[in-house]
Amino acid sequence: MKAKTAEETVQTMTDFVNNFSMNPQEFIDAMNNEHRTLQQSFTRLVFMWIEHCATDEYHHDLRNEATHRISKELVDAFAKAKEAQMPRHWADVKPSQFLSCI
Repeated sequence: MKAKTAEETVQTMTDFVNNFSMNPQEFIDAMNNEHRTLQQSFTRLVFMWIEHCATDEYHHDLRNEATHRISKELVDAFAKAKEAQMPRHWADVKPSQFLSCI
């Protein structure tokens, strides 16, 4: 089977979420059945997206302003929690980098 390009994968995901009969729980259940390493890789990708949405480079307007705002809050909350619990050498680690690689 030919691997999908990033653009094809994004199109598949946007088609999925742009459907009134979308069932997020079905997606969650299906992802939950994937290999644990793949689940972690997917989570890392989601964190990277959130980190991007938190930046000024994320193109937003009123339709996706909440995504930008909550992403900033999540990244900031992670930084504060990490600061209180982790050694200083973890200071610049982002949520996506915090997950271990296997």
